[in-house]
Amino acid sequence: MMAWVWKWSARFLGAVLLLLLLFALYGGYAYRDQALRDTAFSRGVSYVDIGSAKIAYRADGLDQSSETPVILLHAMFFHMGMWDEWARELAHSHPVYRFDVPGHGLSSLAEDGDYSLLSTMETLELFMDHHGISRAILVGASMGGATMFNFAAENPERVEKLVLVNSGGLEGHDQSDAENGGLPDGAYWVLRYLPDWSLNQFVDWLTADNQASETFKSGFIQTFRNLDTRRGIVGRMQDFKSPDTETVLPEIQAPTMVMWGEKNPQLPEAQAERFKSLIERSGNPVVLRIYQGAGHLLPVEGVDSALQDLIAFVAPEGDQ
Repeated sequence: MMAWVWKWSARFLGAVLLLLLLFALYGGYAYRDQALRDTAFSRGVSYVDIGSAKIAYRADGLDQSSETPVILLHAMFFHMGMWDEWARELAHSHPVYRFDVPGHGLSSLAEDGDYSLLSTMETLELFMDHHGISRAILVGASMGGATMFNFAAENPERVEKLVLVNSGGLEGHDQSDAENGGLPDGAYWVLRYLPDWSLNQFVDWLTADNQASETFKSGFIQTFRNLDTRRGIVGRMQDFKSPDTETVLPEIQAPTMVMWGEKNPQLPEAQAERFKSLIERSGNPVVLRIYQGAGHLLPVEGVDSALQDLIAFVAPEGDQ
């Protein structure tokens, strides 16, 4: 009897190992790494060496040089392409700059391996210096929002207005004391084997009742199939920790608008109210906009009212 059990256990184990090997071989080919630069994905992108990375960026509306520039910063996992629609509309009235943070999109990895909040804030500051931008309207989504509000609190003289779109910075994992954010250094190899359908489902989950375009989703998958992007994502998840936001947010002096998806699956609506109350502790009034049925990625969800609110707010009289 025991011989029979051992015989079939060995066969079962062998079958499992064979399936794992076949999956690894299939995944190694189907989900192989793809280059991003010098492809259609990089058309019209410019590059500049900033700090320890080569930063990819786009600049639009430069003929509107008499107006305050708008700088857009993307969410974790994504890239500056998430702003395509909003940037196109904003460029009718303002110079608009957007860039990929190191290790995301078309930007290179950080040579010093630093993906912390402070390093990201420094990248923003050096980007502004390079383009001769002394003062800007800052718009950040999720991780980009956390970067923008910390920068605004520390550099009030350089921020004319601040817009936080489903901003990170309050959620518990940003303040986790877990070493390396709970991720091993080699996690980017495992992420390689996530199938396309799961990445599509991730975007669908973030956008709640709305749907991102197939163009946006295919671009997201294309960037995720790049080894440097996955390494950058893991590095940023390990390093990017927010400070004590209860002391930082009341330091913000710029007129601020908080934009939030009512069905944000990652950051609940209550956090929008929390942002508003903390920033207003200093007497700085905050405009709060909640969008019914919207999720975490407002710029790609086709929420026209959100875009119109943003256009109105960045206008010279928009904070009145």
